[in-house]
Amino acid sequence: MLDIIIRRALDIVGRTERLIEACRRLLDSEGLDEVEVYELDCEIERLGDAVFVADKAIRSLASTVECWPQAAQAHGILRTLH
Repeated sequence: MLDIIIRRALDIVGRTERLIEACRRLLDSEGLDEVEVYELDCEIERLGDAVFVADKAIRSLASTVECWPQAAQAHGILRTLH
């Protein structure tokens, strides 16, 4: 279950990064006025910051999930805790 969540979350991060790149290309085009360019640039920065934080959290979760079986064996936890 967690592996599906991690894969989907990383997929969202990847899609968002591609969206940011598309927005940057739009900024380079001549179709926007100065206010629109500024607003889009600010949104890109906020979205980029959010994606960075999400990516870091997802990768941390993935490494925790990968280490769980070893930790469980080391501490004698061999069955599901309720």
